[in-house]
Amino acid sequence: MARATTSARGAEAEPISIEWSGRIRDALDRDLFTLHAQRIVDLSSGETLRHELLLRMVDEERLIPAGEFVMAAEESGSIGEIDRWVVGKAIEIAASGHAIHLNLSMRSIDAPLLDLIRDRLEETGADPANLVFELGEGQLTGADEEGTRFIRAVAELGCRLAVDNFTGRDASSLLRRYPLSYVKAGPELVGGITASPGARQTVGGIVLAGHRAGQGVIGLGVESLASLTALEQLGVDEAQGHVFGPAEPVEQALGLSV
Repeated sequence: MARATTSARGAEAEPISIEWSGRIRDALDRDLFTLHAQRIVDLSSGETLRHELLLRMVDEERLIPAGEFVMAAEESGSIGEIDRWVVGKAIEIAASGHAIHLNLSMRSIDAPLLDLIRDRLEETGADPANLVFELGEGQLTGADEEGTRFIRAVAELGCRLAVDNFTGRDASSLLRRYPLSYVKAGPELVGGITASPGARQTVGGIVLAGHRAGQGVIGLGVESLASLTALEQLGVDEAQGHVFGPAEPVEQALGLSV
């Protein structure tokens, strides 16, 4: 990722950031972004409840996951345009009756994005409840007044909200501060629950705090059946990860064209 490279290579990092900025601009101009979808599964029934949309950049050699370029997009200011593209596609998918999650950067949150969401919901007739907007724990913790207004306004539209990659720090305070529907325990915790009593205890605390606040708890990044069993034993409601298979192109996963 761009920021990790900056740390490792010092003065050489700036040209790399500039290179990413140009590649992102080219991808936006040439419509070289695409979406994959990953299942979110109910642990009690095994039913697929929703999908998370995962952004990819089309390259000559491979599909580049968002994690490799999102920091450069935030630094260059293009993240707002990317998020608007994803939001537009997500609302089209929701209008077809599919419930989906999508990540937002706090740097994209502003009045025009809220207007876009409101207008596209009205134009398409999409059920707002089929849209779950995810924001990272750090983003929610550090949200300013404009960000807080946006979060509450989106919830008032009927959309749902989730805190992504939650670590459990100060759980009760954060989970009660915002109108959240879901809490996603991060993969670092989920990956450790079969071997680490501390991780199990933390996930158990997230379940307790989330359920007390009326939120569903999702285990993120589940890689093994052992982890899946441990999550179920801890009272986690839903899970997401490669244990259910890889993310698929959205057309294939949902049987549609976007």
